Amino acid sequence: MKMNRSRSKYSMIPLAGILIVVLATETWGGLLEFEEVDTLPQVENILFTASHVGIVSHDGRLFSLDRQTQDVQQLDSRTFTQQFPEPWPPKPYEMRQTGPQILRSSTGHEFELTPAYCSEGAHDGHELRYQQRPFPDVLKHCTSVAALEIIGTQVWLGTVHPYEGGTGGAEGIVVQALDKKQKVSSITAKSGLTTDGPIYMLRDDPFTKTVWVATERGLNQVDRQFQVVWGRYWYEDFEPSSGSSRTQLIETQKRSNAFAVLGRKLGVQDWQAYRQVVQQIPSHLGTWGDFKDFQWVLYFTHMSGVPGEYFKHLNGLLPFVMEAAQSEVPKVHFFGLVNVCKFDDPRVLTFMTTLASKSDATSPDDYWIRECLKTWEARKP
Repeated sequence: MKMNRSRSKYSMIPLAGILIVVLATETWGGLLEFEEVDTLPQVENILFTASHVGIVSHDGRLFSLDRQTQDVQQLDSRTFTQQFPEPWPPKPYEMRQTGPQILRSSTGHEFELTPAYCSEGAHDGHELRYQQRPFPDVLKHCTSVAALEIIGTQVWLGTVHPYEGGTGGAEGIVVQALDKKQKVSSITAKSGLTTDGPIYMLRDDPFTKTVWVATERGLNQVDRQFQVVWGRYWYEDFEPSSGSSRTQLIETQKRSNAFAVLGRKLGVQDWQAYRQVVQQIPSHLGTWGDFKDFQWVLYFTHMSGVPGEYFKHLNGLLPFVMEAAQSEVPKVHFFGLVNVCKFDDPRVLTFMTTLASKSDATSPDDYWIRECLKTWEARKP
């Protein structure tokens, strides 16, 4: 079963009396094993105007899709708010620390969800409640719901299958009657959805009378006859003219450029210099084990392990990682800091020693700095 992510933004683990943010800061579930889809926009809200569709990603990225050209642009928060003026509709879901989760339709109707959990010997089914009463859904016992939308007398349910370590695909989109236990239709990858995995978002488009579907890999539009009429996949690569990273929506599923993704995560400022370093990395290193197209670089920069001597071929990237570690942007700073020590380069020791001299012992940074210095101490003959 394919592992995917839940919606928790960060996972924290207590260590030496300090709360340490787990390395996989952009995954849907924190402590889970990194996958390529973790770097793709995971949509948490969709907004509409007559000319554009606004896309809010879980990691804070904001996109605007031109309806006519189908071109997608990443915007800063000010420009995005100008194009999609507030107040926005309420978020489609609300995660609570305790008790049921809240799922909302675009019209504001709320459902309470107690998720299913069928793993590790458990066989606990889901429960949906609507208007303070149990909702008679048609889903399987171990299926759960991550998104819903109300269209007339129907409710559309975006399904997931929770299990130990994450969530997998379930029944795609299930359409049923709102007032009784009656299935109307189902929409799956065989119907044309961009994934057979979890369905994370459903939103009714008032301008086209279609339902927008956000999956782990892309977006779809489905008409009132339950036909998939449009679909695109998220893809990230270097922008040819500027050399910076750019996230696009393309017609065919394609693996993102690992170094374009890495540069974005590192908050690279000098993209031309960064690309020059990337171009010097031997292309034959792109395949390592089961990894293709340098995806191992993303895996090991998001996980705690290091693939032995392979990182020595990436030493040219170290200045960009050290620059990220000094960033004032918290996510960029942390991503850089926890990756510095993975490089087998004498500049690491000098850099970390300097940071240690300035570090507050009560700071979360201090743990990573001290652990790195211990690692280098152990390397001494």
